[in-house]
Amino acid sequence: MHETLLEAGLPVVDVAFGHEWDATVDAPTLWLALRTDNGTLRWVGFESGLVEENLRERFLIATLLLFGLAVAASALIAHRLAQPLEALRARIATDDASGGPLPHASAEVQAIDKAWRALRQSLDQQERERASLLAGVSHDLRSPLGRIRMAAELLPDGEGVAPRREAIVRNALQADRLVGSFLDHVRSGELPLNETVDVAVVARGVAAQQQRAATELSVEAPASLVVPHVSAVLIERVISNLLDNAFIHGQPPVRLTVGTVGHRIRIEVEDCGPGIAPKDQQAMLQAFARGDASRRHPGLGLGLAVVQRVALRMGGSVAFDRSVDGARPIVRVEWPMG
Repeated sequence: MHETLLEAGLPVVDVAFGHEWDATVDAPTLWLALRTDNGTLRWVGFESGLVEENLRERFLIATLLLFGLAVAASALIAHRLAQPLEALRARIATDDASGGPLPHASAEVQAIDKAWRALRQSLDQQERERASLLAGVSHDLRSPLGRIRMAAELLPDGEGVAPRREAIVRNALQADRLVGSFLDHVRSGELPLNETVDVAVVARGVAAQQQRAATELSVEAPASLVVPHVSAVLIERVISNLLDNAFIHGQPPVRLTVGTVGHRIRIEVEDCGPGIAPKDQQAMLQAFARGDASRRHPGLGLGLAVVQRVALRMGGSVAFDRSVDGARPIVRVEWPMG
């Protein structure tokens, strides 16, 4: 515009828009700086509809609108990029490797999903092979153990025979219990959770099998507590392992409590022993973990591992706590009802 005015013969030095050059003028104005013959500058204003009013405010509004559109577009793009990642996260969280390719996923996300599914399938195959090996070996060991026990019991009576016979039978029974621990660990991951079980009845039955005096073992349970989608064998094994752990590593009296808290089933075993140190609690839930380093008590360290495995399969957890007065340790198993 400046060049056009110069070509028209007007000695324009500068051009400005707006009201700031004369506060008495309200209309939008075009201001021209003209050089006079004596070299001084004179500003001349022309009211013009070509001059936009409130130009700064409109520019600010336009900038904000563009910024908002950019943010919205970025959020939309980020959401579309995050959808496959969220689907992959949900698939890993639910441990479901059976699904197909992720929709609308990039090549990198598809590659991660494919690698994870391959790893999951490999781990499943290894777990099946390990379970088959443990079950086969355990089953095969029980037959010779039974024959050893039977042969020992058939030994003729004689001087010094009875103590040796009792030792053989005792060791055979101990070996049979160890083999049973292997089988329990295998079954805890294989038995289907498709039964409706009265947990209170099972708890009282397991407590009766302990053959303990009322001063050593007490049971607090409702008359009936029917729970769907569980396994009677696994519930029995969980309670039995908790009681065995309390009597072997703790001290009587032991209290078994079965009930509900909100919409969750709760099984608690409380004893008067020292309990497990907080730093060792999570380690004791792993297979073959033993709190008795001196091995004064025989076992494979599978009792609490079986409890943990069953609880996880039912969507629950195992926790260590103490009584209100802090004197007695508690092992608690909880899982959602239904």
